[in-house]
Amino acid sequence: MSATMKGSQEQEEKLVLTGGREWPMDNRIVPMEVLVLAIMTVLKELGYNDVYHMKEVYMRNDADFWVAAFEAKYEGKGAEYGKAEWDHLLGDCMAVTDIPAAAFAAELVAAYPDAKVILTTRSVDSWYRSMLATVYAAHVDPWRKLQSLWDAKAASMWALRKKYNEHLWWNDFPRYGKRFFKEHNDLVRSLVPPDRLLEYEVKEGWEPLCAFLGKEVPAGKVFPWINKTDDFQRTSREVTAQVYWRYVQDVARVVVPVAAVGAAFWWRSGIKAFLSRS
Repeated sequence: MSATMKGSQEQEEKLVLTGGREWPMDNRIVPMEVLVLAIMTVLKELGYNDVYHMKEVYMRNDADFWVAAFEAKYEGKGAEYGKAEWDHLLGDCMAVTDIPAAAFAAELVAAYPDAKVILTTRSVDSWYRSMLATVYAAHVDPWRKLQSLWDAKAASMWALRKKYNEHLWWNDFPRYGKRFFKEHNDLVRSLVPPDRLLEYEVKEGWEPLCAFLGKEVPAGKVFPWINKTDDFQRTSREVTAQVYWRYVQDVARVVVPVAAVGAAFWWRSGIKAFLSRS
């Protein structure tokens, strides 16, 4: 992934070697202000225009970088990511939300010690049902596995899903998902000082969130209640349509020239046969 290089020429030439990769030393364009584990739409309403989310992983084709991060942290393949690597990946983002970033809570808190952290809370049963219908459903979807066989982007996303399902809930979300939920929340609470941490339920609306972030409550703005399950499934349908469209285009690039050559050969053969009978 290419990225805009910032800083002096001397800084641009300095590289950090991590996991066999070369990384720019200074690659942060905007300060990381918020580490949060949901509510992307709400943050955008408050002026955090560049919010990194699972959608961004797909749109920016970042899956391979996250796979490398999982391998470094959980499998000992290469050095774990530090601030240079996170800036390389997230340097143009003011906030991060959800998986896969949630799997690196400790690393992101260490990399951005001044960022405020929002821990979105809800009942474990509600979260569990939502995850079964979204993240887990995507992992066990045979069509996604099929897509990964011919589409490079889909293959990278499938590899990422395999990593977080393996390392976060040991390839058995129905059994271990609730355990992950509790352990993750406890970890975040242990990492972040109380003055930088907000435990927040979306049903609380604008006021506590805006007070914590130092933002004005948006005048006349209805709080954007978005059903995460519906939004995830809608996005999944859009991504699937894109994958199949690329497949049609790839097939067409092969089939159309072959058909044209075949037609030309048939036409030429037919002309020759006609002339030989004349």
